[in-house]
Order: sequence, then structure tokens, then C-alpha cells
Amino acid sequence: MAPRTYRARLSLRLALLAAAAVWAAALGALALFPGAPLGSVAAALAFLAYFACCSAHYGRLAVEVGPEGVVFRTVFRRLRVTWDEILKVEVRVGLAGTLYAVLTRRGRVQFSSLLARHRELAQLMLERAGLVRS
Repeated sequence: MAPRTYRARLSLRLALLAAAAVWAAALGALALFPGAPLGSVAAALAFLAYFACCSAHYGRLAVEVGPEGVVFRTVFRRLRVTWDEILKVEVRVGLAGTLYAVLTRRGRVQFSSLLARHRELAQLMLERAGLVRS
């Protein structure tokens, strides 16, 4: 099996970068405006921080699948799990999308339908972990 990497959808990553750029421009415009209300500057700064953090999170978020197992990668965490360490994959469909909870011997990891090809990833995990018959 060739290694595969599942990442957040490109459209999501680009939208978050664009939103951060818009709020950076708004903050820059407020900085040039004499007497800009402090509340407006604080709000623009907060939105910039929010979209920059979301952009960093979804930019780094990835699930790397290889012959030995899976590597779950986020901004602050990198967890390598072998196929036999995956105990259960729960799928929950809701109004906001699909959430996949992967229970491993090393703890629980989640990913959602914001990942491109998320269904393929979930099916691959179920098959490789021996949780369903192929």
C-alpha cells in the first residue's frame, strides 16, 4: 500500500487564509485612521487572531496512512498508531457534517468531514484495522 495523506479540504484552507488577510487589511486600515475606536481595533485584532489560528490548525491537520499504521497530525500533537492499536471507529452524522471518533490503545482521536476523502479514510481504517471484512 502506497502512503497517503488526508488533509483538510483546500477550499477550507484557502477561505481561512483569505479571511485572515481581510481582517489583517481591516486592522491595517484602522491603524491608519486617526481616532479609530478602541473597540473596533480590538474586534479586528480578535477576528484576525481567530482566523489565523483556524488557518494554522487546518493547515497542519493531516492523517497520514502507511503500511504500518496511521499518523494523526495537528498543530500541537503527532500521534503514531499501528493498525492493531485501533480498537474502534465510530461514525456520527449530524447537521454540521460527519464526525469520526477513532478509539486507539493510545487514546481517542477525531477527524471530521472537513478532511478531503474522509469516507475513504474511514473505510481504509476499518479494513486495515480488521474491524470489518473487506
